[in-house]
Amino acid sequence: MNITLNETEGRLVVLLDGDLDNAASSQAERDIAPVMERDDCDVVFDCSSLNYNSSSGLRILLNVYKHTRATGHNAILRSLPEDIEEVFHISGFLQLFKIEK
Repeated sequence: MNITLNETEGRLVVLLDGDLDNAASSQAERDIAPVMERDDCDVVFDCSSLNYNSSSGLRILLNVYKHTRATGHNAILRSLPEDIEEVFHISGFLQLFKIEK
């Protein structure tokens, strides 16, 4: 799992590349930690290169969602692959996050 953070147009974009599974979750939390220090922008998860997302990955995304909402900003999912979008739908996450194609 590779995670890249970029700031673009006043948004923090988190590119998720690979499998966000149990094995990768500890490192993913460390990589995403700078997001939790921000309270001044929306957070966009670019999922175009995300291959798999486990319950550990959902927990990480939920924590970021809660943080962003508490600061008055949005957590956005962008370019969800169809099979991962189905997992987000079943888990109810599509109701929480804003979606960008």
